[in-house]
Amino acid sequence: MASTLRVLVYFALFCPLALLGPSGYAGDLPQTQRVAEGAVVLGADANDASAAQDEYPQRRVVIANAFDLGTTPVTRGQFRAFVQATGHAADGGCWTLTEEGWALDLSATWQAPGFAQTDQHPVVCVSHPDARAYAAWLSQVTGRRYRLPSEAEWTRAAHNNGFWSAPQTLCHYGNVNDLTAKNATAKAAEPCDDGYAFTSPVAHYAASAFGVYDIVGNVWEWMADCHGGGYAALPADGTAQRSALCNAYALRGHSWTDAPGPVRLQTRYALPADARQAIVGFRIAADIPQ
Repeated sequence: MASTLRVLVYFALFCPLALLGPSGYAGDLPQTQRVAEGAVVLGADANDASAAQDEYPQRRVVIANAFDLGTTPVTRGQFRAFVQATGHAADGGCWTLTEEGWALDLSATWQAPGFAQTDQHPVVCVSHPDARAYAAWLSQVTGRRYRLPSEAEWTRAAHNNGFWSAPQTLCHYGNVNDLTAKNATAKAAEPCDDGYAFTSPVAHYAASAFGVYDIVGNVWEWMADCHGGGYAALPADGTAQRSALCNAYALRGHSWTDAPGPVRLQTRYALPADARQAIVGFRIAADIPQ
């Protein structure tokens, strides 16, 4: 008993990311930030020359209740804890960047995505089912229901970030395709230097107004929304677009490899649920008990 108490005291004092859930698990689990309720506009303005078709029609939604969002994307170390606890197999290959361009590498995994990472980097090479399985496990070990965020929630958390009004400060807020990447992997880049050619440790750059890190750059993040080609069916309450026959899911936020120009709040990406790419990760969300 005394030994167990000492362990709990250690985690409470020295491991702020460690949580003890009803299953008795104590380990590295994601922190969250409270994001206030409010209105948010999704999609591009009609005069936005950079807009793609899937950014229309522009929709205003109202998120009625505050929610919690992962302070950072889920890290490789946090995902490793899940795999070790459950035996989850996130294999089947991953699209990685090679000297010839992007290619499916059947030997690549979240542990070996084609470039060096530490456990403080965001996990990549994970599919939509991998991300949902992690959220389900996190719910089990903490007793709280975690899930993937909706696009509306992600956009709400991204608002008021200084990056969006000052593109020249991109490297202050996130890991984008910068001069470091240009020297190693790209032919074009943002005119700044964030210091990383591939992924960077999470929370390395400035946070958004809601205290959320890596909301731009580093990795694209899986959303709960089915990508239906546009926002015509977007729920007005900020919840995710759903479809019983969903062929692709939305991703938001851009990554370390995006070229200059497209890095913008409205940009959407879409992939089949089983796709794994070295530029794709995720973060978790949770409702606040009423």
